Amino acid sequence: MPYIYGCATIRVVMPDLQTAQQMGWNFSIFLRVFLLCLLIFRRNVQFFPFFTTYLIVNLAKALALNLAYQAWGKDALSTYQLAWSMEAVVTVTRALAVAELCRTLLGAYRGIWSLAWRVLLSCAGLIVLYSVISSKHTWEGFILGSGRALELAIASVIVIVFLFLRHYEVVSELSVRYLALGFCIYACIAVINFSVLERYVNAYAEIWNALGVVAYLACLMAWTWALRKFIPRPAFHPLLFSRAVYQQLSPEINARLRSLNDQLSHFWGVGEPRS
Repeated sequence: MPYIYGCATIRVVMPDLQTAQQMGWNFSIFLRVFLLCLLIFRRNVQFFPFFTTYLIVNLAKALALNLAYQAWGKDALSTYQLAWSMEAVVTVTRALAVAELCRTLLGAYRGIWSLAWRVLLSCAGLIVLYSVISSKHTWEGFILGSGRALELAIASVIVIVFLFLRHYEVVSELSVRYLALGFCIYACIAVINFSVLERYVNAYAEIWNALGVVAYLACLMAWTWALRKFIPRPAFHPLLFSRAVYQQLSPEINARLRSLNDQLSHFWGVGEPRS
């Protein structure tokens, strides 16, 4: 759109949405390759096998789609089927990577983790079930509803994990939290995107793709910062008090236990055991 200033007409040349989206997509491929190199050279592959698998599958999907666009075109049925088939595989590996990060953040505390994974699995299952049931009963509606359900489940799981970390004051590696935060940011934007796309499929398709690329770029940058160094394997080191503290607390605890035992014995009518 030209802007008029005085007698001179200045035309601002801006790349169209499709060109900007292609540039962002190409840059995201570069970042994924760079992330994979970081995982290898920083020796983090052994600690994050599912995250590494997710990254490889995602990179393979990007390269396969580029080849499909050149061979069949973007609007071909074969390209459409390949894109959604590979997206299903990517989503499964992403869910496994998120589960791996949750296990890394809370797994050192067995009691907290045993409660957390049950809560996380229940919430994720209910969200997926509700979203699939409430989606439109068409093929496109099922695809969009399933995608939104999975992204909503991933975002909810990560938020609940952060709540567990805050409530139980669990000490965790900052880099691992940034990895989880990247997944959460991408999932939240994807949920909004899927919800709008489901209502305005034709008018919103290009914007949906562009926002998806931008969200994923932000996610990749967060992961790049997190993986810039070696991430040590978290180990549980219980905090122990000094001997003097235990010697001071022990008589008081024993007295309270004895008092509780006397009250319960009186309540149930149980006498002291005879020697």
